[in-house]
Amino acid sequence: MGARFLQELPVEVIVELGRTRMTIGQLAALDRDDVIDLDRSNDEPLDIVVGGKVLARGEVVMQGDRLALRITEMVEGTDNRRS
Repeated sequence: MGARFLQELPVEVIVELGRTRMTIGQLAALDRDDVIDLDRSNDEPLDIVVGGKVLARGEVVMQGDRLALRITEMVEGTDNRRS
């Protein structure tokens, strides 16, 4: 029952484009059409984060009229958390 039970548990999957640091004042001053620079270039793969750990990496693709993510790499090891 253990392994099968775990496979049925729902988890939140986060696809991370990048990160940046801002002050509360900078956030409050944001307006429509403002651009926030992120720490990642446009040719780097996106992180797929589950439970605070990077599980895989991938790239954005179109699936009909929706965005989707193609897995390009599975991350190995246990200490793969982003700071």
